[in-house]
Amino acid sequence: MITIREVEDKDLIPLAELLPRGFPDTTTEFWLQRFDMWWISNPAYTPQLPRGWVLDTGTTLVGFIGNIPVKFLIRGEVKIGAASSSWYVEPPFRGIISLRLFNKFMNQRHVSFFLFKAEEAPIMGILRKYKFEEYILPQSQTEYIYILNKKKVGFVLRKILFSLRYPKLAELPEFFKRLGMVTGAYIYQKPIQLRNVLPQEMYTTSLCTACDDTFSKIWLPYQNRCDVSLFRDTKTLNWHYFSSGRFHKRLVIQCHRARDKTLAGYMVFDFERHIPSGGVKMRLMDICIADKDPQVIASLTSGALEIGKQNNADFMTMWADSPQTDAYFRNTFVIRRHDMHYRFIRFSDSAVMNSEKDHHGTVCLPMIYPPQ
Repeated sequence: MITIREVEDKDLIPLAELLPRGFPDTTTEFWLQRFDMWWISNPAYTPQLPRGWVLDTGTTLVGFIGNIPVKFLIRGEVKIGAASSSWYVEPPFRGIISLRLFNKFMNQRHVSFFLFKAEEAPIMGILRKYKFEEYILPQSQTEYIYILNKKKVGFVLRKILFSLRYPKLAELPEFFKRLGMVTGAYIYQKPIQLRNVLPQEMYTTSLCTACDDTFSKIWLPYQNRCDVSLFRDTKTLNWHYFSSGRFHKRLVIQCHRARDKTLAGYMVFDFERHIPSGGVKMRLMDICIADKDPQVIASLTSGALEIGKQNNADFMTMWADSPQTDAYFRNTFVIRRHDMHYRFIRFSDSAVMNSEKDHHGTVCLPMIYPPQ
């Protein structure tokens, strides 16, 4: 008989041995590090919250859904959201029991809302049936691309032109448009340069190894515009950016004003290594620019290109978080394409949160998914 129960300490090693079957190119050691990130180093975790649920046959584990608590601000108050991760069930046991596992996640107490990241149509259909609200990121739905290694032609063309599959007949016009952009980038793409920067306004960029209070403060003007947003205190930011147990290498590039060494902005990138080609995609995951200053955007973008080359990235992808950033990227990058990433949120059915379900206001979900 299969039972569904909360994750216990004794399950961690068996789970770490199970999950590589559902997530190829991962190892037992990787999942043990990931569990530590989710439930040991996570500043939002407390023992009263479930770590997730397992399907147990009595002799072996055959399914899992992870439960990762994340701090969010809801109308200025710190609340806990539950982000799901790594939902996997062994093929012979899929079906109704998989949904029962999901129901356990949805019926938990002590959280204000539920978060889900999905790109697959079947999962998205389930979430809509459960009345999750859908958000598409980035807001501009545009991705900008800069080729860093023009010698890696095969990898660059595959990833930029074909993404996950070959284009259908109706998509051929967009395909040829994108092909023209890539060809143009190989011919006309130029190094990014800072323009019209006064000496007293010069900026310096460097790699960051830890966030201090200035990283939290730089977010305050933007958080005040949202009714629901990620809580970006120092502990949470460091957890997001510097925890171990990630699928990809993550680097934070910071920009300071030369005149007083104050933080002017930063960008966070993942370096996604693709197997078996060995190609590396450098992908923007988070961004914050003080006052949306174009010179700070330019300085960080220029610094990101250098960091990308130093880390053997073949191309870099970016997205805009504001009209000012979008205008700069449009004038800077030759290649751009339509891009959509789906996030889902549903507020809890608890009495405390009933009013939020109907009147939650402006929801600002981050591109960086909490347990990533």
